[in-house]
Amino acid sequence: MNLQKTILIEIIAIALATAALIWLTDSYLMTLGIVILLVLVERLLVSYLEKREEEKEENDEATD
Repeated sequence: MNLQKTILIEIIAIALATAALIWLTDSYLMTLGIVILLVLVERLLVSYLEKREEEKEENDEATD
């Protein structure tokens, strides 16, 4: 249930950001490009943080 709630919040946030960008730019193509960049950056950050956490856990196990 917690994962579903997190995904729903993320979808709502992206929808609100998209609506605001359409309103600000008056261009669907520019909005599409910005949203794609935002999603790409978000996924890269999540990947980086997961790798960092795994390395930290490996270092903690090695010191035990």
